[in-house]
Order: sequence, then C-alpha cells, then structure tokens
Amino acid sequence: MQKIKQIQNKPNNIKKLFLTLIVAFATLCGFAQDSISNNKKLHCHIEGEVKESSFTRILLIIGDGDPRIVPVDTIWVKDGRFSHDLYTDAPEFYQLFACEDYNNGCWMPLDFFAEEGDVYATFYGYAIDDAPLPAMRSETPLNKELIAYNKDIEERFYLPMRQEEAALEKAGKLLTAEGAALKKLYDECEDRDSLKSISGKIELLDKENRLYTPEYKALMEKGEKLREEMYAYELEYITNNNSLVGLYLLNQARYRLYNKDNADKQPYVDIFKSVYDAKYPANNMAIAFRNWVSSMDVRVGSHIIDFTLPDLGGTNHTLSKEIEGKVAIIDFWASWCGPCRRQSMSFIPLYNKYKDKGFTVVGVASELDSEDMRLAVEKDGYPWLNLLALRGVDNIWERYGIRGAGEVFLVDKDGTILAIGATAEEVEQILKERL
Repeated sequence: MQKIKQIQNKPNNIKKLFLTLIVAFATLCGFAQDSISNNKKLHCHIEGEVKESSFTRILLIIGDGDPRIVPVDTIWVKDGRFSHDLYTDAPEFYQLFACEDYNNGCWMPLDFFAEEGDVYATFYGYAIDDAPLPAMRSETPLNKELIAYNKDIEERFYLPMRQEEAALEKAGKLLTAEGAALKKLYDECEDRDSLKSISGKIELLDKENRLYTPEYKALMEKGEKLREEMYAYELEYITNNNSLVGLYLLNQARYRLYNKDNADKQPYVDIFKSVYDAKYPANNMAIAFRNWVSSMDVRVGSHIIDFTLPDLGGTNHTLSKEIEGKVAIIDFWASWCGPCRRQSMSFIPLYNKYKDKGFTVVGVASELDSEDMRLAVEKDGYPWLNLLALRGVDNIWERYGIRGAGEVFLVDKDGTILAIGATAEEVEQILKERL
C-alpha cells in the first residue's frame, strides 16, 4: 500500500514542478519585459554621500512638489552613501532632500535633471556648522548647464557681496556700538526670558535705524541693486537659452513674483508663451508655469475655475453644479494644515444658520491619502460636501494660485468671486447684504 501511495503522489509532484517552472518562466519574462521597458526610458543613475551622520534616508520627488500631497521615493543611506536608478520617459526636473531635515521642518533640496547619465550628490545637513548647500556633479548636458549657470551667478553676484560683508565684519563695521553690545549679550545669554527681552531690544534698534553702521547700510543698498541686476541677467539667460534649464529658471522666478504686480510678471509670461509653452508642452515645469499664468486671472470679480472631483465615496461632483444659484464658500483645506481646519470649523455655525437661505459650502481637501481626509472630516464635523483632490490631481491649487495649504473663496450666485481669504465674520456680513 505504501508503494501504491507513492506512485499515486507522483503526478501531483510533477504538477507542482510544472507550475513552479511556469511561475519562474513568467517571472523571468516579467524581468525581461521590465528590462525592455526600461531600455526605452532614460536611465539616470544617482550616487551620493552624506556628511551628517544622522541622515538615514534621502527623499526623491519630481519637480518641487509638496511631499505632503505628492508621492516621494525613499533612498536609504548606508555607511554614509546612497544610490538609486531613476527611469523617465523624458528629461524632467527632480529634487533630492534629506528626510531628517524635512522632518525637522527645515531642509535644503538639491535640484537636478533626470536625464541619461550619472548624477553625484553630497548632503551636509543643518547640524554641521556653516554647512554648505547640497552639491552636485554631473556630465549630463542639462545638469552641466545648470551647474555652470549657478556657478556664474555665484561668482558674479553673491561672492563679491560676501567678501565685502566679511571685510566689514573683520573691521568691526557691521553693527553700531549699541548693536554690537546687544549682540554680545544675546550670544552669551542662555536664559529664555532674557533672550526674548534682548531680541526685542535688537528689533527696536533696527526699527529706529540704529542697528547697522552707515557702511553696512550702503552695502545693503548695493546688494539691492545687485539683486535687480541678477534678475535682469536671469531673464536674459532665459530668453537666449531656450533649454529645460531656462524653463527651470522660469519656474524658480514665479515664486518670488507671486505678490508682484502683473507688470513685473509680464516679461516672464511673454517669453513662456512665445517659446517655452509650445516647445515643452508636456513637461511638468511647463504645466506648473501654465497653471501659474492662469491663476493670475483668479481675483475678486473674476469667475471661478470649474473642476470635477470625487467625494470620499467615489462619486464625482462638478463644482459649478454644486454651487449653482447660491452664495457659496469654496474651502480649500488639508488634514495636515491646522490653521486651515480651524478656519473651516469656524464656518460651521454660519453654514447651519444660512444653509436654508441660499448659502452653501463645498470643501476641497488636498491629500496624499484619502483616509487622512476621512478622519479629519469625522473629527471636525464638517456638515457640507467635501471633495478629494488626491495627490495634486488636476493641479487645482496651482490653477487657483493657492501657495500654502489652503484658501477660502466666497462666490456669488453666478460664480463670481466676492472675496478671497475672508473670515467667518466677514462672510456673514456679505451674506446679510445678499441673502
């Protein structure tokens, strides 16, 4: 009987072996397919080292997105070094930054282009005294151009100012006698209350224009002029060098231009529309800049930008249909933004008071994970419709020109924006006039 049992088991063993071979073959085919797929992509190999011993992870993100809403890749550090292979369909702008610095709320990203070839990165960290910025070496075309541009800017504009400032400091001509005395007290003080008091005195001295010497004030005025010269040089470079580095510089410029008049923005908008928009239509930087240009039209008196997003149940809602015929608040918020949530909760009594009189609220949460939104809605008790903008979908924040975690837009019955950033008290005053 034992012999018969063994013979009966043979087909099953053969079957298992056959299935194992099939799985192995399929796996090999999968690897082969991945290899073929990756061979069609650009391969950027990243090598790096960290000088700060506490760094355990380097984070990688496309563009200069917000890690709170855009997925990041983690690159582990071992024995002070890290490496990563990045595959892209086309050259794109990426950032690397230390996870520990990011968790502490203060980090220095390293900007680079993912293109065919190698990138070498070095991170120092804030814990190191007088730590330099992260450094990059690369022989790839775009990164070489970016490195050369940054070096040129450093030598033309920043280095001369630092040298003059160092000379004044060495000669004791940065601070007035009063300012130097207060700085000495501040440097030697270890008591928190005393530090606060000394800081207040320093601020008052600065406000009264008695903190810095005439020589240092003259240097600061020179620095302002030099900064304007640098911006003019940057715009000239963007105009004459229509590469992705030029597009990168356009995107960097928009951050300092957010609160500027449209006249200051117009030269950058013009060069984007005349050259870069058509040349790089699908590039993430072009999309970001295009959205920024659109956001300039979002202001009091303009019409809302319509969009369709799902609620937590997955049902899609179109904004214009949800607020049609009503005075409405469009509340852009996020679970990770405490001030946003406190402001959102301040509208709950207002909503309950006016919801049957032609008023409504639509919340729009920017999240990396829908569960974070669900928990926040349950905890805060928002009684209105909330939509989910998952992982920056459709770039809605950018299209509305929202720089931080959120913003509040009050709109009229026809979709015209009545107010931006209004408090509950200000909204109620408008509701009293219109409902």
